[in-house]
Amino acid sequence: MSSRAQAPPRPPALRAVRHVDRLAQAAADRIAREHGLTMQQWELLARLRRAGGAVDLRELCCSIGVAPPTLTALLDAAEERGFILRSPHPDDRRRRRVELTPAGDTALAATPHLGREVGRRMTAGFSEDERTLLAGLLDRCATNLEAAR
Repeated sequence: MSSRAQAPPRPPALRAVRHVDRLAQAAADRIAREHGLTMQQWELLARLRRAGGAVDLRELCCSIGVAPPTLTALLDAAEERGFILRSPHPDDRRRRRVELTPAGDTALAATPHLGREVGRRMTAGFSEDERTLLAGLLDRCATNLEAAR
């Protein structure tokens, strides 16, 4: 018998959270693709719009949560489509900045907000009390995990 077979099963709540997370990610990517973007491209454009101006690549890497090579590929594709503009950093010639172009803003505006849309679909048929209860329970889970760090 393998050691995996002897391990106790994951708690049902953890299995459910992981399953919902996978489905939510897939739904967000599907929605973005229906509008000609990937989920990561949408995230890039949304972060640039929120920044309201040029953003340093290092800062962007951290805020999106991707490795530098992944960000480079993402930026290359966005630049090729005219969604972003790269420019030198004003204080450090080794660094670069990125900003949203009008074409990128238009593409973003034509795509539903992924988080809101996935959240709406995920809780379809829930009452407001059920949505509040779910959010509260998940917040408690997060608090427990943060406290255990």
